[in-house]
Amino acid sequence: MGSLLRPNYVTEHFAWIIQKYGLRKIRFHDLRHTAASLLLANGVPMKQIQIWLGHSTFSTTADIYAHLDVSAQRETGLVAASLYDRRAEE
Repeated sequence: MGSLLRPNYVTEHFAWIIQKYGLRKIRFHDLRHTAASLLLANGVPMKQIQIWLGHSTFSTTADIYAHLDVSAQRETGLVAASLYDRRAEE
């Protein structure tokens, strides 16, 4: 239309769509969190997610999403289990 949008237009319009269609109330920002969580769950490295989200530091991304990195938790568990198995053999 050639005119500038107000800074909060998308957020307000998103809330209107949620209400209009009777969807569960979420914030527009929740979509960003969901996208990042899905990327992590599908093997995208945390560093790449940090860059994609535009976080200035890796620690910001890690603080928010590290608990969702199931593959890293699984790998850690496997390493710990193998250490235990080796001790049992000795």
